[in-house]
Amino acid sequence: MTMSIQLKEAAWTGLRWLFALFFFGVGLVIAYCVVTGTPSPWVQPTAAAAALDRAFHESGIIDPPLAASYLAGGAALAVRRTAPLGLFLLAPAVTIIMLFDTVLAKLPIPGLSVPLIWAMLAVHHFEGFRCLWNFGQDH
Repeated sequence: MTMSIQLKEAAWTGLRWLFALFFFGVGLVIAYCVVTGTPSPWVQPTAAAAALDRAFHESGIIDPPLAASYLAGGAALAVRRTAPLGLFLLAPAVTIIMLFDTVLAKLPIPGLSVPLIWAMLAVHHFEGFRCLWNFGQDH
């Protein structure tokens, strides 16, 4: 392998690990809030975003599966072999982050950067998704 290819692969690995760490870390915070009953530590920039965030937390039905999907998706994404599974598990959350941040929180940069990074990683790990639409076909 040439040095250029090694550097490229190291960059992809670093991006994948950072993205995995972001989701795993947020999942840990959400899980901590669920277990201890503490309110969300994040302050939302708009009244609409704060209202929805508070409603999600107070309902008690959104945060546990959200924490589980962040933890499972982040952990799977951290390992190269299971990275496509991690991306698959995080896809719904990434969509919600995009809509929540861009529409309700009025934060277009984080709202669009998260799905952009997700899409870059999904394209890089495209071969791992091939089985989703080729299942049952003879090769």
